[in-house]
Amino acid sequence: MLTPHKISLLILIEAYWEIIETDSTTPEKLEPLLFFLIEKISDEQRFPEPTLKELCDELTKISDNTDNTTNNFSEILLAKLVIIVTPHELTFSIKEMKRFFTRDAELFLRKYSLLGIFVRRCILEMNKLMFDDISRLYNAFIEYRDKRTTKPSTLFMKDAYVPLEVSEMTELAQRFHMHKQELIPKNDAESFSHYVITQLRKYGGILPLEIEEKLRKIHDRIPEISSIYYIEFVKYMQTGEYEGALTNFYKYSNFCPDDPENRSWYQYVLLNLVVLHAKFGHKEQAILAIREAIEMARENNDQECLRFALSWLYRLKSSDQTTGTHVSASEQQMLESLISKAKQANFMYLQALGELGKSQRQIQQGSPPTEVFESLLRSSVLNMNCPFKTMRFQGHLLNASVWQTYGSDTLANLFTNEVINNPDPSPEDRVTAICQLADNHVSHGNYLNAFEVLAKSKVRFNGIRRAVSQWVFCFEKLMYQKSFNRDEIFNIGAIEHQIRACCQDDDLFRADFEFNRALYLAKTDRPDEGVDVLHKLINQSCRIGNQNQMLVANYLLKIAEIRIETEDLTSALPYVLSSLCLSERFHYQSSYFLAIIRLAQILLNFELAGRARSMIEKIMPVILAEHSLHLQSIAQYIYAQCLIACINQDLQANRKQSINWQDVLYALDASRIGFKDLESISELLNVLQLMSYIYNIKGDIIMRNRCAEEFRILVMLQEKNKRKQPDWNMTYYSRYIQLNQQGQEYHDNGN
Repeated sequence: MLTPHKISLLILIEAYWEIIETDSTTPEKLEPLLFFLIEKISDEQRFPEPTLKELCDELTKISDNTDNTTNNFSEILLAKLVIIVTPHELTFSIKEMKRFFTRDAELFLRKYSLLGIFVRRCILEMNKLMFDDISRLYNAFIEYRDKRTTKPSTLFMKDAYVPLEVSEMTELAQRFHMHKQELIPKNDAESFSHYVITQLRKYGGILPLEIEEKLRKIHDRIPEISSIYYIEFVKYMQTGEYEGALTNFYKYSNFCPDDPENRSWYQYVLLNLVVLHAKFGHKEQAILAIREAIEMARENNDQECLRFALSWLYRLKSSDQTTGTHVSASEQQMLESLISKAKQANFMYLQALGELGKSQRQIQQGSPPTEVFESLLRSSVLNMNCPFKTMRFQGHLLNASVWQTYGSDTLANLFTNEVINNPDPSPEDRVTAICQLADNHVSHGNYLNAFEVLAKSKVRFNGIRRAVSQWVFCFEKLMYQKSFNRDEIFNIGAIEHQIRACCQDDDLFRADFEFNRALYLAKTDRPDEGVDVLHKLINQSCRIGNQNQMLVANYLLKIAEIRIETEDLTSALPYVLSSLCLSERFHYQSSYFLAIIRLAQILLNFELAGRARSMIEKIMPVILAEHSLHLQSIAQYIYAQCLIACINQDLQANRKQSINWQDVLYALDASRIGFKDLESISELLNVLQLMSYIYNIKGDIIMRNRCAEEFRILVMLQEKNKRKQPDWNMTYYSRYIQLNQQGQEYHDNGN
């Protein structure tokens, strides 16, 4: 289809030929123009086409970079465009291009050359145009030219046709006026829609308004382009609108069987339909769709689609928890079958996916870390030669999760930052990495950095429902943790309502919410209700088999901590031992160390101070080197209690004191600094109370009074926070600024 841009290329070809005919000594000087024309003709399906200003800028650069001082290609083009002032002149100038094919001339254009094919196609298109099409083309040409050039002089406009302004037309004429309508060739529109599809599948998000408007124009002018419905399908799927996505899927599928060029797209739409059904929990419909996609991929011999379909079939089967504790055996068998078939067919993507799934299963089954990392290493090696980058980033995220489980925050951050700092990850992988990084910042008391990371990344996930939900839930959870540490009871209740709304569609989010609710009940003097909630979570996790044993270990440990806080140490002991056994069995290092610390705390009650002290001293170097600030602070605090108990035993036995009080103060001061960074007021009060007691024994009145004064200020701040009414604006994205100000106020009051 003819467009003003193609008319400009025709004029440049005409100018090139005229210069060659008049001066045979300049072919070498015109080579840059010839190469430029070939490039533009080869890229004729570009959409949107360049404006006249952009074309002239490129021509000016060509003229400046050559020795051709007599011919300015940009000026030649503009001069020829200006003299076309009527529709007749426009059509005549294009049809006259036939003269370059006459063999009588000394130089002629060959029909099957690149330039010759382009010129003949343009002439053929012009001959096919009806009157209204010529009028539309002329109006578009005038608008295209006037955006770059000034209006023609009165000399040329004396007897020329001048189109009426829209305001001068009748209502009927305005309705059919084509001056403001952009010409959209069908092949250009299809190229543009496929480009938008590629960008949506790669980056996701909300389309810019300019592209939305362009797609709307294409849909209005050329409704038979089926890829427009596919774009709407992907957009609705990402925003979580099930009915809109399903409606556009059916519209698109109606075009596919009769369109052989688009038939191959249908199987990919089925894959997206599988994702859509899976997100809304329609497992049976998803499996039916994935089987149809597999059949079509085999029919079309599309190996790439077959890989994706088989991987999704595995994901759907592995996420099916209806078979209870027998899932593990069936999944293991499926994994081995998937890996063996992938090796036979040389599907590296499926091999890498199988190794990742195998490593996940090994973690859940408590396999030795060496076997887990062996599977991860095989997957990483396969991903190096795999064309699908998504697998590489999912491998990084799994590595980060594994190192977090095994207690190495440094290595976990290394893999997380590898995903964040790369431009290629999908939005879902990126938001997972960002949430992991924010959690890690908070675990070390860096609230400012955590909220800054989330604030900078929030615009990346607009319109992607799953990513936005995960981002919001992470933000709410960090807010909840900060308010929980600061004893802001009303804020905790307000955020709890927000978290409840975020976790309705996700079992893992809902379990996390119930866990936080149990902590809230325990803090508000309802420990028995909190223990009941934790028991329900344990029962739910046990019904699934051994997939959530790390969560079970955490739940058991939290029940033990609630019992310890209520001074029921005897009841806490079985829960601590159960958590300790599970953590050791499944290599959950953080839970294992915390269980040892709580066991040492219970042993103090049975006057086994020496045993408790040796237990903590064995694990203290690893905790201080690799684990979270909260675990370090708790370890230092309980260790100080062990030292005090050892000193008391020496005094009661009239033995020489084997431990200096200063060693106790070193541990307590390290614990105080950690809890202060975490803004954990209740735990900080316990540390300050113990420090005041020790300074009083030592006779250091100045330090005792200083600790007592800091204790008094914190008690006042705690009471103030408990009475503080919730900030209902805190659920929005900008609230992290207010919280940083509150944190600064806390540090000022604390000092």
